[in-house]
Amino acid sequence: MTKKGQGYRVLVADDEPEVIDLVRMMLEWEGYRVIEAVDGAEAVERARQDEPDLILLDVRMPKMTGLGVLDRLASAPETSQIPVIMLSVVTTYPEVRQALERGAVAYLPKPFEMREMVHMVERVLSIDSAGRDQLRQRALESIGKP
Repeated sequence: MTKKGQGYRVLVADDEPEVIDLVRMMLEWEGYRVIEAVDGAEAVERARQDEPDLILLDVRMPKMTGLGVLDRLASAPETSQIPVIMLSVVTTYPEVRQALERGAVAYLPKPFEMREMVHMVERVLSIDSAGRDQLRQRALESIGKP
């Protein structure tokens, strides 16, 4: 039986090793290849080197915040088209809005259900850039006014 994630590479960038371990286990179970980064600077470097199909990115990390990572990814042609799902305990409207406006496709607040995270990964990887833009727009509309 072929797993849904077969062939896809997902970069998981989070400064909490236990979060990386849980996400890695779940994604590998689904057939994804997982790349890890423990801070923002490493996330940018791994994105450039490993060319992941998707990035799961924490907002608050050492060396560079998730928002800073989004800016760096967007400014480089080789990483600007990689879809990013933000993962964070930070769920204030201004921060969620900033992440989406800077290019994140979706935002999952911690703690999140592992199945919900896998479903979001599958969904983002199954749609094209126009579909991702629609997903981002719906997320922006759903968070309300800043």
